[in-house]
Amino acid sequence: MLSGFLGSGKTTLLRRVLARAGANAPAVILNDFGQAMVDDVLLTTGEERPVVLAGGCACCTRLDDLALSLAGLLDVEQRGGGPRRDHVVIETSGLADPGPIAFTVAHDPVLKHHYALARVCVTVDALTGLGGIEQHDIALRQLLAADEVVVTKADLVAPGKVNELVRALQQLNPSAGVSVTASGELLRAEAAVSARSEPTGPPVSDAAHTTGVSTLEVVTGEPLDWQAFSVWLSLLLHTHGGDVLRVKGVLDIQGVGPVALNGVQHIVHRPEHLDGPVPPGTRLVFIVRDIDTKLLERSFHTFLTINRK
Repeated sequence: MLSGFLGSGKTTLLRRVLARAGANAPAVILNDFGQAMVDDVLLTTGEERPVVLAGGCACCTRLDDLALSLAGLLDVEQRGGGPRRDHVVIETSGLADPGPIAFTVAHDPVLKHHYALARVCVTVDALTGLGGIEQHDIALRQLLAADEVVVTKADLVAPGKVNELVRALQQLNPSAGVSVTASGELLRAEAAVSARSEPTGPPVSDAAHTTGVSTLEVVTGEPLDWQAFSVWLSLLLHTHGGDVLRVKGVLDIQGVGPVALNGVQHIVHRPEHLDGPVPPGTRLVFIVRDIDTKLLERSFHTFLTINRK
């Protein structure tokens, strides 16, 4: 899923990706809030045109149409009417919330057997910086849903301003990697940072902090009981689901080994078993709104104590 606030450079980035992919380019579903479309022409490669959803956001008024479009792509492929693809890119409207879209892909009775959300990529305009995120709640929700944040238009501002923006984005969403681009071309990439790492520059502006968003990293070296942990997480999401904006990490599960966990708001994707070398222990990052992180951390460690008993 490619998301980002209005005018943040989603289409420019996607055009470069499609051009580099050539014949292996993914299918594209293009969503726009307005009725008139222009970007569908820009995103046409050869004879392949994107599927267009105009006149509303794919997270609400066009959500059913998005599900039908994904099912339609699958049907065309299965009937031999088009090439088999490994990926589909959904470019959302600049006003769309990634959460409901992720929920639809994960829980639709048909789509869940054929599609899995690989990652959420969110663009942030270097020119406006944190302005849109501070002023528009939907821009903040997009950022916190991101697995990868792409800073765009970096060539139009001073390098120092770009560095400040990258640090601020890492503080707001420490579980996401941050890439810096200009005209859709990668300049550099930053790995995700620890929620407890020391800041290396100016903190996020006061306006961003007034949103009530905070981060918490919980770490334990003891293997977790999956059933007990599932109960604890389910209770947390049931009580505070709308305010648990992001949960992401790697769990060390008793008798199973390392498992990746990824959730956006009240939606938790199917855990993924990890086969490669993974550092021992459990590390979870929570991004929450208006939740006391000290109480959340205490709750988690109380769960561990009960689980040991």
